[in-house]
Amino acid sequence: MARLLILEDEAVLARHVKSSLERAGHAVDVVASIAAAIDAVQAAAYDLLILDRRVPDGDGVQILDHLRENRLTVPVMYLTARSALDERVAALNRGADDYLCKPFEAAELVARVGVLLRRPRTMAPSTMVAGNIILDKARHAATVAGMPLAIARRETMLLEQLVSRSGQVVTREALDSKLFSFAAGISPNAIEASVYRLRVALASLGADQQIHTVRGIGYCLAP
Repeated sequence: MARLLILEDEAVLARHVKSSLERAGHAVDVVASIAAAIDAVQAAAYDLLILDRRVPDGDGVQILDHLRENRLTVPVMYLTARSALDERVAALNRGADDYLCKPFEAAELVARVGVLLRRPRTMAPSTMVAGNIILDKARHAATVAGMPLAIARRETMLLEQLVSRSGQVVTREALDSKLFSFAAGISPNAIEASVYRLRVALASLGADQQIHTVRGIGYCLAP
């Protein structure tokens, strides 16, 4: 028997989903807000989360971001009236495991839940986390508090070096080797310029980690 959490503010639909999954042999808890869902996830170990995208206090994607920031590997399915392809793709790219649009048949929901519960629960090895910063090395993309971080490729490489050694000093020599070793005509302050651009981008999204300068040595990503 698996333990499931449903985030759904429509009472009738929540009861329908709950009863369908309970008949399939699962233990099901239901909450109606993001705040209650985060409290539930912190208080209990769930095998699967089923989240509505739009609830009164925000977007269900916030729960997914909370999970990934804390390296929790519980699978996530969305139940939502948002059927646009770009929104489904965006949710899956953020780390969702499945996406089922309303209206749906109970049998399909139960079947999809079964598939997700049989999957091995592992965090993608390409994912690195520092505070509310999540970096996907495979996609060369990062988010801060769930929001896409719009930075150039070189700043992404810089962020990767800093996140991989979060809380430690990364020397200028190491950064120079990783970021500029094959580049020609690089100015002497190229690293400082990249650090400045990355600092601005992180701050603009409310990152809870900052790039600290360790004079004469290098840089450190820390609160």
